[in-house]
Amino acid sequence: MDSQSGSSASAGVSKSGKDKKSKKHLEDGDGKKKFTLKRLFPDELERFTSMRMKKDKEKPHAPSQRHSSAAIYEVPSQAAMMHDHTDEYVLELFEQMLVDMNLNEEKQQPLREKDIAIKREMVSQYLHTSKAGQNQRESSKSAVMYIQELKTEPRDAQLLGCLESLRVSLNNNPVSWMQTFGGEGLALLLDFLKKLQDEKDDFSGHGIGVRCQHEIIRCLKAFMNNKYGLKAMLNSSEGIPLLVRAMDPRRHHMMVDAVRLLSAISILEDPEDLHERVLEALTVQGEEQDIERFQPLLSGMRKPNIALKAGCMQLINALISRGEELDFRIHLRSELMRLGLRDQLTEVRDIENEELTVQLMVFDEQAEDDSEDLRNRLDDVRIEMDDVSEVFQILMNTVKDSKAETHFLSLMQHLLLVRNDYLARPQYYKLIDECVSQIILHKNGTDPDFKCKHVKMDFEGLIDNMVDQTKVETSEAKAAELEKKLDAELTTRHELQVEMRKMEGDYEQKVQNLSSEKEVLGKEKVEKEKEAQLLLKDIKRFKEQIDQLNKDLEEAKTKKEYKPEVQLKRANWSKIGPEDLSENSFWVSTKEDRYESNELFAKLTLAFSSQTKSECHS
Repeated sequence: MDSQSGSSASAGVSKSGKDKKSKKHLEDGDGKKKFTLKRLFPDELERFTSMRMKKDKEKPHAPSQRHSSAAIYEVPSQAAMMHDHTDEYVLELFEQMLVDMNLNEEKQQPLREKDIAIKREMVSQYLHTSKAGQNQRESSKSAVMYIQELKTEPRDAQLLGCLESLRVSLNNNPVSWMQTFGGEGLALLLDFLKKLQDEKDDFSGHGIGVRCQHEIIRCLKAFMNNKYGLKAMLNSSEGIPLLVRAMDPRRHHMMVDAVRLLSAISILEDPEDLHERVLEALTVQGEEQDIERFQPLLSGMRKPNIALKAGCMQLINALISRGEELDFRIHLRSELMRLGLRDQLTEVRDIENEELTVQLMVFDEQAEDDSEDLRNRLDDVRIEMDDVSEVFQILMNTVKDSKAETHFLSLMQHLLLVRNDYLARPQYYKLIDECVSQIILHKNGTDPDFKCKHVKMDFEGLIDNMVDQTKVETSEAKAAELEKKLDAELTTRHELQVEMRKMEGDYEQKVQNLSSEKEVLGKEKVEKEKEAQLLLKDIKRFKEQIDQLNKDLEEAKTKKEYKPEVQLKRANWSKIGPEDLSENSFWVSTKEDRYESNELFAKLTLAFSSQTKSECHS
């Protein structure tokens, strides 16, 4: 089959189990990469879902010339035949083709969206390819022939040869071949595996029985590499228990395949109880062999085979990760630790192997997550149960009529012996609280090793923290008081800063206003100075005009009138008007005042008087 068929089952089995709790993000604060269930089984999910693809690459079938020639002549007839059928029939064949190609829904959907003409062509090519492939496998056995051969109950080498041939056919044939092999063939394989496991002591001499068991496991792996085979295997009541029985640490390679198959089964989402069925099968097998149920896994961890160590860790992680309850996960992890997993983890951490390193990191991460969940549960308890009487009553009901009741009573009695001192009692209870916290809240997500007489605890760190507790509390009180004063000072300082900033703002505003006023006044001053200069010029000009006018006025002032005491004769000439006078006229420039005298007036009166001389004398 092609790579599509190889990856088709990947979507069916590579999904991680549903989240049973709130996980951390893929990366935490310091950038450390987290592992999820998709990375939990990198090897198994690849090999479990793509082995048929690998086989096709390893053993390609080179078609003979006869088959190729036949194919050439058959293509036109197949295409013509498809065009004669209705669309409904073509779609039916198309769906059968998708099933036979072992494609998942994600890859089937784009093909279903194709045009009907393209679907006809695909069905035509598929029918031709299937016919050519059938011609190539004419010499190989059919599924019915394998069933018939297995019914004859072959033994030893004959059985081994049949199983090896069957494994090759399961890897190379389409899903339709698997369906033909079907539940009947699966039941025969499981029946043979059960018989071989019951008779394994008889085969210990030459090992042919163990090889047959391993071949059956490999056949089951190939058979489960599609939805039909996987469903048939999961519906079988004996499938998982027989895989658990195949976990024989003495048979390294067979156990590797068995634990990887069980790991892949445990993380499947549908049906939901698969990991519970695996745990139940482990429990039943442990009871039958009178050993601890996880003892085969621990024994496998002790073997030098690195692939076996990684496979065992893979199954451990699968079983723990699928547990929905925190208590259940811690219980499984603690059970494994008590069986010796803690020591094995210390040893395998020094092995440089990528797959093993991944499984160890997944184990550590899940343990840290469970520890964090346990701490969160404690926080919830502190929030929801803050009444002492209520908590004590719950504890009483929890331990009542159980083996833990006497120990609880002893614990209470010891608490009564705490010294009745005002300062010492809180320190005692704090130390006890820290000790209980260290015992219960383990970072590795497991219960303490109860077999040890001495529980590892950090007493020195606790005591060192409590030596100067009183001084610390006093210092804290002083620090709190100083902090209050500091807060008050900071508040006052803040208020002053706000007020200062306000005053600075007002000052800057006033300065800005004054600057604006100064600029305005400066402009006004310049304008006034210009106006003053103009006024001075006008004043000077007016002053010159005034001086000139004064001068003119002085020259044009009214002549003094002289009135003689007697009436004079009228002169026999016309009066000269001002307009008739020139600037250089005698009458204009002369100063009459200097000629004024009484003697002159007397002569003029005598000469021009209109009266006679006698009248004048009288």
